[in-house]
Amino acid sequence: MNQFDFTDDYQNLIQNQETRGLLSNPLLKKDIWHTVDDLGLKVNEHQKTLTINFSDVKLDWFRFVVKLYILVRSRLKLSPGYLKDNVSHLKRFSRFLEANSVYSFDQIDNQTFDDFDYYLRSLNISKRTISLHYVTLKNFFDTCRLEGWVEINTYWFNGRRTGVSTPKNDEINYIPEEVWHQLDQNLHHLPEQLQRMVLIIRTTGIRVGELLNLPLDCLRKRGEQWRLRFTTEKYKTEDELPIIPDLVVVIKEQQDYIKDHFEDSYNNLFSTHSGNHRKRLNPQPKVMNTLTFNTWLNKLSKQCNIQSKNGQLWHFSSHQFRRTVGTVMTNAGVRDLIIQKYLRHRSPDMQNHYKHLLKQVLGEEYQELMKDKKYVDISGKVVARYQPSNPITELMRRKMYQITTQYGECHRPILKSPCQTVNACWRCEHWRTSTDDLVYLKDDLKRLNEEINVAESLGMVKQQQGLEDDCNSLVTRIQGLEAVDE
Repeated sequence: MNQFDFTDDYQNLIQNQETRGLLSNPLLKKDIWHTVDDLGLKVNEHQKTLTINFSDVKLDWFRFVVKLYILVRSRLKLSPGYLKDNVSHLKRFSRFLEANSVYSFDQIDNQTFDDFDYYLRSLNISKRTISLHYVTLKNFFDTCRLEGWVEINTYWFNGRRTGVSTPKNDEINYIPEEVWHQLDQNLHHLPEQLQRMVLIIRTTGIRVGELLNLPLDCLRKRGEQWRLRFTTEKYKTEDELPIIPDLVVVIKEQQDYIKDHFEDSYNNLFSTHSGNHRKRLNPQPKVMNTLTFNTWLNKLSKQCNIQSKNGQLWHFSSHQFRRTVGTVMTNAGVRDLIIQKYLRHRSPDMQNHYKHLLKQVLGEEYQELMKDKKYVDISGKVVARYQPSNPITELMRRKMYQITTQYGECHRPILKSPCQTVNACWRCEHWRTSTDDLVYLKDDLKRLNEEINVAESLGMVKQQQGLEDDCNSLVTRIQGLEAVDE
């Protein structure tokens, strides 16, 4: 590593106390950092990133600031894989700077970003990968500015970081029915551990990291219902999913398998192994790597000639199972709110990624879209009747309102001021309900009555009064809709 004295050449980097503390970090003199020992990060057992290598980041002055950046970002306890990807993006930018004779931060401007954009588009990389480069560069230069190291405007990146987490529906790689059927027929060719892994991930839709890190004691029984307990991969929180009894049998078989091989010395449901033939595998008390899981599936695909309907050999990836579960639930008519909860999506927008609707479902959706509806308002009176004449205009009509409600429709015009009663639709004059919503209204009425009884027993007078007002509003709506139904 070339020695470079930044104390002399970049006085602006040491103007604040915090940066002076960073400059004394001995890691700055090393080009290979250990994510656990050096940065104190937690490494995913199924996807280990043990080192971050800076040696290929060109230009000493740029490499030094990249190291400072990673030190700051590592304090946020971001994943090692994410930080390594950041360095990879900055490495590519540094090679571009060197090739274009950029020798200092003062020479980096919007024209530099325009030229880098042209360079990225000339490479054989996806739009998503290009967008990820933009995300990294904006975060990098924003951090540099906030820390007082370098002042570079990042306005250029606004609007250019699209496509990072919102692929189009036709780009979503889910498992079609014909491939699913072939996988079923040939599942017995996989080692028994892998068979059970596939059965669990394809039934529950959990992330592959959650599957591979399942604890041995992962079953819980709540009354008559069995649940699968696990730690969410993204948010590191404990969670449970309801599962069918057949899956309980599979999990108990796997628990016995682990106990037979490792007794009490291993606490995970699944392990990795040495050897690459299903009949000559030696289980090892370690978590399987994601790549190993995918490799076994694609070995099976090649061995059994698993093909898509156009005759192409199918390439499996672990996340396809999760996408397929979302797709199957959508095709079965499960409401988006339930799918969001089941798949643990923080944003309802994620449901759009999994909607590959069958023709039959599309037909049913069309009939639903085009049917005659009568709407009742807060007073219980019919205030509108609507018979769509065209499915496209009907979709446009529904998009003209501001708020998407759990059921019913918000008829607040989009040109009006922002909604003042968000999450309090029952009391809003713009909330319209039809006979389609009766079952949900009655469920809510039942729940409200239970809550009123609880509030009354606890002497919570104010809360009881509010609940009773809501209850009266629901009763008025229900009576109005029942009259329409007659």
